[in-house]
Amino acid sequence: MNNIYKIKHISIDFDDHKLTSNGVEMSIDYKAIEVLRLMVERANETITTDDFMEQIWRDKPSSPEVIPAAIARLRKVFKKAGISDDLIVTVHKVGYRFEPPPEQPVMTTTQSKKHPVIQGLFLVLIIGALLGSMALNIMYYMSNLPDDKVAAIKAAKIAKESESDVTQIYILRHTEKTDDFAEDPLLSERGIERAKYWKKVLQHIEFDRVFTTDFKRNIMTAELIADASTVQPDLYYPMSFDVLKFINQIRGQKVLVIGHSNTIPDMVNRLIDETKYPPMSHENYNILYVVNINKDGATSSSMLHIELP
Repeated sequence: MNNIYKIKHISIDFDDHKLTSNGVEMSIDYKAIEVLRLMVERANETITTDDFMEQIWRDKPSSPEVIPAAIARLRKVFKKAGISDDLIVTVHKVGYRFEPPPEQPVMTTTQSKKHPVIQGLFLVLIIGALLGSMALNIMYYMSNLPDDKVAAIKAAKIAKESESDVTQIYILRHTEKTDDFAEDPLLSERGIERAKYWKKVLQHIEFDRVFTTDFKRNIMTAELIADASTVQPDLYYPMSFDVLKFINQIRGQKVLVIGHSNTIPDMVNRLIDETKYPPMSHENYNILYVVNINKDGATSSSMLHIELP
């Protein structure tokens, strides 16, 4: 068995006894990882209480109650990470069995994935190509325009994208904060200025929902961008972000999401079900991701670089 085992967006390093979700380390103890290691090594096989005690606790005699406690900790961390599958099955009065989720079909990176039925592939490819070409043409054209016309053109492009009857998700990072070392800093003057500019760029989008993490800089960014609407920001938690649940929750709506540089690219990749976008620099505040999901589940996406004048 490989020393690193992956379950969807969770990665378990059995050598270092670390568990990460979307690259973010989660708190879990040594014994729980060892319990998981044994179950993964013998996946789909029921492991008895005696097996657990012999393999995991042989160096430290303990009561058998330590086993369900470790199982409970694993289930808790899976749930916190947004894994809704019942990966660990209790076999009454016998032990436990690990049932890994079925493998996802391998798709080439040129294909656009669908939720749940694959239809209209060529239409999706055409839309993706058009969006990419449109973004390049607009950025080139805007580079030769006065600053006072730039925002209007960007806003017009985004408004055009929002006319179709699809679920539209606009994803931004919070703008600049006052102190990189503070636990929960506010926005800096530059950050406030940038958030107001994003508002100008997105002024023609009537958002149905606005989502933000529970940090002051994110909430401030969301409120500055959406302050002219009656939409109040809803909190979401990247560590327990459930893609299918989120898509069903916002189906047919226009949504703004304010996130973080270390979670946004993975969120976008999971929404389109494709590893398309690379990690984002913590110094980058000028990227807007736009994800469109059609009624039949076909997805398209674009990444726009929009500089502050």
